[in-house]
Amino acid sequence: GGADPETFRFLFLGNTFFLYVSEVLIGLSWTVFRDREDFETLKYIYVAPLRLMPYLVGRGFTRVLTATAGVVIALLFGRFALGLDIGVPGTNWALVLVAVLLGIVGVLWLGIILAGTSLVVARHSMNLNEGLSGLFFLACGAVFPLDVLPPWGQGVSLALPFTYWLELLRRMLTGRGFARVLAARSDADLWLILGVSTLGLCAVALVWFRWCEQTARRGGLIDWKSNY
Repeated sequence: GGADPETFRFLFLGNTFFLYVSEVLIGLSWTVFRDREDFETLKYIYVAPLRLMPYLVGRGFTRVLTATAGVVIALLFGRFALGLDIGVPGTNWALVLVAVLLGIVGVLWLGIILAGTSLVVARHSMNLNEGLSGLFFLACGAVFPLDVLPPWGQGVSLALPFTYWLELLRRMLTGRGFARVLAARSDADLWLILGVSTLGLCAVALVWFRWCEQTARRGGLIDWKSNY
């Protein structure tokens, strides 16, 4: 039979906005490995009037801009080439933009957490960061509806802030929800969960990155060459 247009729209929006997650998470952790071992420039940041975290946040913003270009092109293609109903009458585009920005902030802080981890692990641990991005892709509702996941999988999904982010964006852009397990949650609930989880990621990122940076400096890992 023909493909269900609602299912396709669900998949399209999830894949499109997940570009931010994959681009920033993998990009920030890879920045540490590349600057530390390929270009050998990471150590020079510590003799420059610049802290490492702002530098990484700046690098993260370049990844955000790259992802934004992909998201905009994909949405325009979906709307005008594929004829998808993206944006219903009454869609508050200002709120959509705020939701996107809030999600990006959360992604950046999670990227800082992974970048901090990269400071204290070997280069081949990059596979762990890529695997974590893949886990988010499968568990946060980007491609699989939460309702088809087993109970333990739904538990993992409901613990991820990006699950609520994607559901909120889908509701605002299509006028309906897609996850039955979140049907009891109002839009206000999703906003609250997304905001609180973003603040939580910020707090964890600040503490974790500081610890990783201090550990790397004490252990002489700033100019560590772990490649072969």
